[in-house]
Amino acid sequence: MEIKEEVKKIKYAWSFLQKKMVHVNLQLLYDCNFRCTICDFWKEPYRNCERLSLEDIKIISEKLKKTGPQIISIGGGEPLLHQDITSIVKVLSEDHFPVMICNGWFMTPEIAKSLFQSGMYEISISLDYATAEKHDRQRGKKGAFDHAVQALKILNENRIYPHQRVHMISVIMDDNLEEIEKLIQLAKKIGVTYLVTLYSNNRGKKSNRTPNLDTSKHLLYLKKKFPEFVALRGYIGKFSEAIENNGIGPCHAGSNLMNIDSRGNATFCIDHLENPAGNILKDDLADIVNNLKLQQQNNQCRDCWTSCRGSIETLMYGKDKFYNILDYYRMAKNLKVHN
Repeated sequence: MEIKEEVKKIKYAWSFLQKKMVHVNLQLLYDCNFRCTICDFWKEPYRNCERLSLEDIKIISEKLKKTGPQIISIGGGEPLLHQDITSIVKVLSEDHFPVMICNGWFMTPEIAKSLFQSGMYEISISLDYATAEKHDRQRGKKGAFDHAVQALKILNENRIYPHQRVHMISVIMDDNLEEIEKLIQLAKKIGVTYLVTLYSNNRGKKSNRTPNLDTSKHLLYLKKKFPEFVALRGYIGKFSEAIENNGIGPCHAGSNLMNIDSRGNATFCIDHLENPAGNILKDDLADIVNNLKLQQQNNQCRDCWTSCRGSIETLMYGKDKFYNILDYYRMAKNLKVHN
């Protein structure tokens, strides 16, 4: 198993060096049991969209194989609401690196073990505040905090292979920057690593929750203090610039990463679903990739600095490559599994 993973890593690294497509955000479905204030996917019209089937995933995985191994970020909605989630992970893991962000509500030891046995590469659990009251209110679900903490413990205890990782991840907003240190300490206590992503104001009609301009300075201080905080320093180092300028440009979405929604429509970004470059279930992948590249060349959007885009661009195009690669190693290095 580990030999196979190492071969995939080498192929992925080669694609990365060539600055090819390396990351796919995959929305299996838009159903969700939470009602988060910073997300609109649980509202109309998304919640009534169809979901990708296991057969759809087989087609998608096989087509993406032509571009080389991809990091495929499984999302939604809440991905654990999909009835075939473990089978989906198994299909994707044959040629790619499936990762997942979820809210932790449905996690059990049986599900955790099944996901890791199926080839899940890493799982991140969303946790935005250090207290249950604030996190539950943000996520629109009483008990969200306790379920997230329990999910992190369960996942960490049921990893099977050393390359499999568990992260706590927080959305950095206007009111939680001072809580990040407590969250890192909680992640450390549980035995998992910690990541962040910057709030995006682009998805639907939401109030602006942008944090203050001291964000990068504070996060870099915490990164130096806690080895469990494994976000790329080049990525978090640009948070303040992104906040001040309402994003970072130029954007390489469509060239190095793409989004596939629950109908199979391929777009350059999860925040821009209105203009698909094609449908991966029906169209030739080469045509989709060419259309995405054309869209990227004409893309003037610079309105976000979320981790799906920011981490890739930091590694491919950022300065201080040595330190960013070192951070990536710390994020992805093998860890001892629990017996």
